[in-house]
Amino acid sequence: MKINIKEILFWISLIIAILLLLWFIFGNSPTEFFTILSLIFMIVLKMWTISDKQLITEMRIKSGFENMKKDIELIKNKLRVKQLDK
Repeated sequence: MKINIKEILFWISLIIAILLLLWFIFGNSPTEFFTILSLIFMIVLKMWTISDKQLITEMRIKSGFENMKKDIELIKNKLRVKQLDK
């Protein structure tokens, strides 16, 4: 499995978000803005990673359908040739 920089950034931001959230809950914390901002950043990174994976999957599916279409055309052409020989 290939290591993706976005996945690494996601896990780092998740740890930071959890630490900030715990810090916020137990007091003496930075403002809520930084806690919420870290959570939003983490969510955006995860959505970006999922989006990239979806694009790759869509391209594989498209390629598979194109190959299947070529195979069907080849089968049709071979059937036509055999029908013409009879």
